Amino acid sequence: MNIFRKAMMLAVMGALFASSCMAAQTLKQFDGIKGRSYHADLYASKSCNACHASKKPLNLPADDACLACHDLEALVKATARSEEEKWQNPHNNMHYGKDVPCMECHGEHSPRKHMCAGCHSFDYPGFKE
Repeated sequence: MNIFRKAMMLAVMGALFASSCMAAQTLKQFDGIKGRSYHADLYASKSCNACHASKKPLNLPADDACLACHDLEALVKATARSEEEKWQNPHNNMHYGKDVPCMECHGEHSPRKHMCAGCHSFDYPGFKE
């Protein structure tokens, strides 16, 4: 293997490791349940139905629960990319437009990989697993 390919592999592995560490750092233990530190106010009320359809959640929350607090157009704008990469926007992409379910990429109680990672190697520096 030539030196360029080794360097590229190390850079990619380092980026993946760094992003997984960053995501793990936002997980916090809240009185018996793990969740994201930036959603601490939801855990203070000890009410799962703030996001889930019931007090005893059995399913992932609907997108409406996320979009009650997070504005989709603001997310699209915040994750916009340069003109030649404009369809690599995770919140407005060439495959699904703006219709990707939030939970396909984001995990509240455990890390997740973004949906695009199954086929692509795009870098999303601000991605929160």
